[in-house]
Amino acid sequence: MNRVLSGAALFSCLMLGACLGPMSQREAQTYAARSLRDYCSDTQPCQPWRIVQAQRMGKSWLIDFESATAKYGVLVHDNGTTQVSAWKKPG
Repeated sequence: MNRVLSGAALFSCLMLGACLGPMSQREAQTYAARSLRDYCSDTQPCQPWRIVQAQRMGKSWLIDFESATAKYGVLVHDNGTTQVSAWKKPG
């Protein structure tokens, strides 16, 4: 019985540790894509877009996207909140 409880406690600690760990690049890209999709539906159509670059900035991720007419930067914080910035491409 104690062995089962010890195993359950260890499993719970491991799962909690995974939740509290830093956000992975894949997670950040998922949050950023969702945020950009919402931004585009609220402002103007901006698809198709593609991920150009992802970089870790302290406790956040900066995910850069590009479409035919604009560039987008999405800052994804470790708690899942996002900020979208957009720039028109010259030309």
